[in-house]
Amino acid sequence: MLEDKDFEIVTEENPVNDETITKDDFELVQVDTTVHEQKFQTRPTTFLKDSLKRFSKNKSSVVAAYILGTLLLMSFIVPIVDQSNTKVPHPQETYLSPKLFNAGAGIWDGTTKYSKIAVDISAMPDASTEEEKQEYWWPSASRFPQHSAISKKKFTEEQYTNDATNYGSEVYGREGYIQFGHISNEKKEYVEFATQRFNTLTLDENLYLTSFDVCDLDKIHQIEGKNELTIPENFELGETSFVFNYVAEEDETLVEKQIQLVEPATVHNIGRSEEKINISDIIKTEAGTSTFENAYFAVRMDVTKGKNICSLIKSIGFETEATDGDLVSALGDMSFTDPTVCQTKTSADGYQYWSSTGIRRIYLSKVHFCSFVYDTYEAAFGKRTVQNFSIFDLLQYEKNGWISFTDDFGFPTLAESGDGWIFDKDNFVCKILNEKKCPLSRPLTIDDFYGYDLEGTYTRSLSVEAEVYYYRFLGYKTMPRYLFGTDKSGRDMFKYVFEGLRTSLLLGVLTFIVCFLFGLIYGSISGYFGGTVDLVMERITDILSGVPWIVVMTLIIIHMGSNFWTFALALCLTGWIGTAATTRTQFYRFRGREYVLASRTLGASDARLIAKHILPNALGTIITGSVLMIPSVIFSEATISYLGLGLKNVSSLGVILSDNQSELLTSSYLLIFPAIVIALVMISFNLFGNGLRDAINPSLKGEE
Repeated sequence: MLEDKDFEIVTEENPVNDETITKDDFELVQVDTTVHEQKFQTRPTTFLKDSLKRFSKNKSSVVAAYILGTLLLMSFIVPIVDQSNTKVPHPQETYLSPKLFNAGAGIWDGTTKYSKIAVDISAMPDASTEEEKQEYWWPSASRFPQHSAISKKKFTEEQYTNDATNYGSEVYGREGYIQFGHISNEKKEYVEFATQRFNTLTLDENLYLTSFDVCDLDKIHQIEGKNELTIPENFELGETSFVFNYVAEEDETLVEKQIQLVEPATVHNIGRSEEKINISDIIKTEAGTSTFENAYFAVRMDVTKGKNICSLIKSIGFETEATDGDLVSALGDMSFTDPTVCQTKTSADGYQYWSSTGIRRIYLSKVHFCSFVYDTYEAAFGKRTVQNFSIFDLLQYEKNGWISFTDDFGFPTLAESGDGWIFDKDNFVCKILNEKKCPLSRPLTIDDFYGYDLEGTYTRSLSVEAEVYYYRFLGYKTMPRYLFGTDKSGRDMFKYVFEGLRTSLLLGVLTFIVCFLFGLIYGSISGYFGGTVDLVMERITDILSGVPWIVVMTLIIIHMGSNFWTFALALCLTGWIGTAATTRTQFYRFRGREYVLASRTLGASDARLIAKHILPNALGTIITGSVLMIPSVIFSEATISYLGLGLKNVSSLGVILSDNQSELLTSSYLLIFPAIVIALVMISFNLFGNGLRDAINPSLKGEE
């Protein structure tokens, strides 16, 4: 219910509404001279800038580009900066291990670890302690000539070995046997373990056989507390005899004759002879003469067909009153504690060790093995004695201010001798003035230092032994350091690998350019025109691709030689087929698109359609496949090198791998570093090609 209230009504006049519009009613604000619906969020860019931006977003491709760029620069810079000569062998620098850090770092320090190397334990036999003896125990001097380079020696307990091949000629075995015998698959009636043959042999003096010790079944040895047969596995003991063979004339015919000095018997009843046997009397009594033609002594074993038989010979001992040096040398002291008699080789004195027509190897020889670290750089460049140190070296060192000596090698200090001129060594005094540069490690002393008078003219073609720092003697200011080590010829592998990389990259890039351009043109024409043109061009491609590539390569190399250019030609003859096929496929894909039809309708020529409309869209896929041609060429060259048809007189990665494939187990770094470089090239080109494909694809323009 409304309450009663007082209201006042006021009537107002109607307002006047002026609808006239004037220019003052509007204020025009022109933000930009360009008329558009929305403000641009990005600045306008070119195709190249947009491609680079997309490529930079692909981190793996950027890393691959940096790696390729680094390898490319190093392949040209390293061979120029590194002054080592890879064309000339350096025999004193062979097989040096890779070195980046100083020796002792434990890795990449130029040292090599060896294990199970037989050592000579005969040195210092009267040492008071085992530790003192071991100070003088050394591995083979022929393999490890510089003892100063050996460190961290660790010796094993005495062990048994049947191997006389892995440790060089110095096996240092003690006791043991010679396993002499026959393998069943060999077709022989007998086998012999014989001395050399003598054209003429005279036995006027007595010759004694002091021992013919062959393993007896009653003399089974206990090895390491266990009863183990001394008969090698899969062998049976055979009948062994000791014989003298010679050639005699009967009825004007030369006949082979044999005198048995020890009757055939099994090893059950052959042991060490208790008394020495005068075998010269036996021979002269049976032969009726003391002079023999084409004669030799031999341990003989008749062969049992279908069986592996052997005899374990402990020793054959001789005593002789003979003065015949050849006979004494040939017989020797044949106690087979020295496993070198197992090897067919000529001794330093020129005579032949006993040779065998059957198997011959050491068996159950006792040996100590050693593991140690060998500094290959100290061995190659450290202190050593140089025997061909000449007077000209001394004169040059004096001129350089490194040494001084009191004897100027003039005639006042020379005395005439029947052999020429001899220096007065007592007047010679040498002093080292610069220890940091002088190759001499200690002052030089002269002993029996001769010079010769040739046709009345004194010459200084003299030499003397000197102890030197060998790296200085070779002309190095500091001890060399090879990051990738050296090979069998002493070449610096760091420079050699990058020289090979340069050759391989040049070969790959050159082949890529030729094959890419030709394949691009060929595939464009085939794919764009199609029909009969495509049919004819494809048949040509089929014929070329049907011929095995290795056959094409071989024919080219045989007729034109194996050099860089013929190798590149052989690669280019069929290398373009892959690019042509990819290009043809892409043109079939894009030639029917609407924008191509629109351009053709507007009058665009075939050349313009190919170059401006189809090719740019297809280029990404084509380049991705074609870029991989470069590492493919490198691998192809490596494959051909393994077949012996590689580049000649030119360093390349394939040639390096081919030359060093036999070093995989002994010096694996010779294969590891070139293989790493090839792997980097292959992976980097792959990633780089993928990034390049996305970067130059026009359909991705403006996308992240």
